[in-house]
Amino acid sequence: MRPETDPEPDLIDHAADSLLSLIPLYHSIVFRPPHGITGRKAAQYRVLRLLAHHGVRQISEIGRLLSISKPSMTALIDAMIREGLVERQADPGDRRVVLIRITGKGKIRLATKDARFRQDAKDRLARLSDDDLRILRNALRDVRYLLEKTGDDEKP
Repeated sequence: MRPETDPEPDLIDHAADSLLSLIPLYHSIVFRPPHGITGRKAAQYRVLRLLAHHGVRQISEIGRLLSISKPSMTALIDAMIREGLVERQADPGDRRVVLIRITGKGKIRLATKDARFRQDAKDRLARLSDDDLRILRNALRDVRYLLEKTGDDEKP
């Protein structure tokens, strides 16, 4: 759905730059010591989060949604299967298709990481005033709403 008028080019540039500037800030807050994760563990966390919230998926779809190459995705899923975090499942509609689903152990790992990340975030957010927290809550709600409007073709 296109807006009635096209946004000003400078407005689009500013919004894109502002959005990109959030990525390192987000990572420094969420994926930080002492409970932070990097590399393969961060990719595993992202896969578990996607599967927990959106159900079973094909490996190729997971890779596309998380911007992970096919060879890297295959190696990552194989490692996660060995750890018991996910498992392969035949697609009832097409037996040639293999789906990946999160296991009970994967759900426990995800819940453990989420609890740590959430507590870290709460500890950092406790530095803000109630007014600042309300502003942040409302801003994040608005950002989420707007980003969801831009990604209709990429919904998991």
